[in-house]
Amino acid sequence: MTASRTRLERLWHRPFHRSKHRCAVPDAQDTRLPGLAASPARPTRPHPAPAARAGEAVSRLSLPDGTGLVLRPAGPADKAAALAMHGRCSPAALRLRYHGPVRDAARYLDHLLDPRHGRSLVAAAPDGRILALGHLMWDDEEAELAVLVEDAWQRRGLGLALLRRLTAAARTAGIGTVYAVTQAANTGLIAAMRRLAAPLDFRTEDGTLVITATLAAGAAAAPAPAPAPGR
Repeated sequence: MTASRTRLERLWHRPFHRSKHRCAVPDAQDTRLPGLAASPARPTRPHPAPAARAGEAVSRLSLPDGTGLVLRPAGPADKAAALAMHGRCSPAALRLRYHGPVRDAARYLDHLLDPRHGRSLVAAAPDGRILALGHLMWDDEEAELAVLVEDAWQRRGLGLALLRRLTAAARTAGIGTVYAVTQAANTGLIAAMRRLAAPLDFRTEDGTLVITATLAAGAAAAPAPAPAPGR
């Protein structure tokens, strides 16, 4: 973790800075979106070329009970289904994901699902419903991981499957460090991060937990085992 690097303000969770205290949540009049406002002292990280985009293949995830799900890339066309999933999530699940009340999920998703700013993946049911949504958002030479799993599908390995695919995408894009900003109460995400087969650094600031994973250059993602406890 680079303690001296200050991250740009985010709207998909409460703004967090590695070396500074968190700022107040931007009010409704603030038009900045995650990762769009470049610091005058440092440009934002160039986006990887299309040829470097990994994790975009469609694959299947088989749960222990025989349920078959699809892991696939997500984009702007998935906004309505993603909003519907948010509507099925409990306030507690949304609070862990967004670090506070979700005031405008539609606005967050416009940015999060935009491929210019990162990669998004979903775990979808056979009928097309989105059950889990994961993001890898570019942040200079690093990338931020975030996952939301619908309550009824938590603890079944969906979050871990998404995290593995997203970290594989980060490696292919030449990113060596990924991190998740969460809370100590988010035991599902913490357990899933521990299973990424990557060295982890845990740091807390002002009640926020930052988990940083250092990815081995050129290492392939470990094959996904049968889902176990953990998101």
